[in-house]
Amino acid sequence: MIELLFGVIYGIIIGIIPSAGATTGLVALFGFIHLFSDPYSAIIFIMAAVAASTTADTFTSVLLGIPGANSSAATIQDGYPLAKRGKAELALSAAMTSSTFNGLLWGFLVFYFIQYFDFIYLYVGSKELWIITLLSFFSVILVLGRKWYLGLIGLSLGIILALIGTNPVTNVSRGTFGWEYLSDGLQLMPVIAGVFAIPELYEGLKGNKKLTKPSLKDYRLLGILSVSKYKWISLKGGFIGAFIGLLPGLGGAIADWIAYGQTVLSNQKQLIPFGRGNIKGVIGCEGANNSQKATSMITTLLFGIPGAPFAAVIIALLMYLNIELGDPSLFEDHKLFQSMFFGFIGGTIVVFFVLLAFLKKICYITSIPFNYYFPPLILLILWSCVQYTGGWEDYLIFILMSLFGIIIHKLQISKPALIIGFILFERFELLTVQLLTRYL
Repeated sequence: MIELLFGVIYGIIIGIIPSAGATTGLVALFGFIHLFSDPYSAIIFIMAAVAASTTADTFTSVLLGIPGANSSAATIQDGYPLAKRGKAELALSAAMTSSTFNGLLWGFLVFYFIQYFDFIYLYVGSKELWIITLLSFFSVILVLGRKWYLGLIGLSLGIILALIGTNPVTNVSRGTFGWEYLSDGLQLMPVIAGVFAIPELYEGLKGNKKLTKPSLKDYRLLGILSVSKYKWISLKGGFIGAFIGLLPGLGGAIADWIAYGQTVLSNQKQLIPFGRGNIKGVIGCEGANNSQKATSMITTLLFGIPGAPFAAVIIALLMYLNIELGDPSLFEDHKLFQSMFFGFIGGTIVVFFVLLAFLKKICYITSIPFNYYFPPLILLILWSCVQYTGGWEDYLIFILMSLFGIIIHKLQISKPALIIGFILFERFELLTVQLLTRYL
């Protein structure tokens, strides 16, 4: 129980920091994840932190007009105008209710029933895994529409980074330039930190805004009742988020924007136009938030293929705890699924009541300038990235990957595509060799 509570507290802190979000929060865990007494306690903490940060990241989106994470960017469209009119509590309570309702629904369906999906492995062999991996490559490219080339560039860069190290087939070094430090390849932690965490922290440092004016009266109950009134909008958003979560590597931002767009299209001729403080816009996109997090774990658990960027970090964290996702033997470990169920469902419930109870006070926390959050976060991430050898090489790689991450962020190259390419290429390469050996 103590791991659940600490996970919720950590998730709330990460959630309300502008531009941080679940992915950055998980990256910062590498430095102290080994302090947990057993892997299952760590899993409860991780899942509670994911659930809590996904709900809490709405605060900066509504109050400051800065996305608490990419997955809450769509909430700004109507949440921020409501806050500027003194109705921040209305937007926040409605957003939290919609997120919590769908998080519980889809979280229960995923984490309770997934332990019974072991029969899938009877039908999934090397050929099927090769196709699923290839699908994840195409998904992160095609979802960008006309800017598909940015996804292709990101995927290519990820594969290039993955090629550094030792060829698993020939056992010959490649891309190391004679540097022995790279013989085992680039470590996952500095790559993830450089690509995801550092650019977001950099943007947060540049994008401070003042807190919007506080609510003139208590709108919490009205926000909850609004979700009850527009429950089908919330459910539809949750379904869209759940569907997007099933597609490998897409992430929450896409789910939220599609849910928001669908809400706008299906609710024409509104008294309050969308984009000017229509509560339906908040309810629809927030419905997709937690549901996408839940279903993203399906491909992550079954095949070791991250369903979203945050799931890629979870794969790395569990590898650090000696738990290999995508292995059929996992289905014999019922405690693993119980821990995930308890962490996600428990975290979703606890964070809702904590945020609702202290809503007004937490609103003022977001007025703390980001430069106060920046030093401890950057130190935590740096410490996590230099655990490989502890030498100067770790620091150099961290600096290089941070600069690399900021550059691709500026160029708008797809970061999820890059990470998918980096994480999955080794598996894709081995599967390709197996298929060529078998059929040629």
